[in-house]
Amino acid sequence: MRQIAAALLLLAAGCGGPVKTPEQERAEVFQRAESASGPSASLDVEQLEAWSGKHITLVGRFDHLNFKHGIITLPSGLKVYLPHFDSFMLGDDWFKYIGQKCYAYGRLHTYTKNIEGYRGPSLELSDFSGP
Repeated sequence: MRQIAAALLLLAAGCGGPVKTPEQERAEVFQRAESASGPSASLDVEQLEAWSGKHITLVGRFDHLNFKHGIITLPSGLKVYLPHFDSFMLGDDWFKYIGQKCYAYGRLHTYTKNIEGYRGPSLELSDFSGP
């Protein structure tokens, strides 16, 4: 009898929860980004440096530079650039995201690129989503 009970407990522990929809996952990302920790809560480049080289998710207001590169402005005002955003979003009307709260996922780089008007950290995009 104990073996059956133990087997049932192991079986129940091994079962995962319900599969989340993309909308639920996106909502969770927005909620986590508003917490007091994580890369989206960084106040300056030195704090963001802790995640340099890692794949992270940033949440902030979207803008652009020269109609080519994207910018995510974190709640602190820190700007993270999304180089060649126009190529990443090819075929999408990405100007609809300007001024909207968006999230971007990718590898963070904290060095400066040689792009005119470009200063600060950048995110090598793997995924992007708007409201």
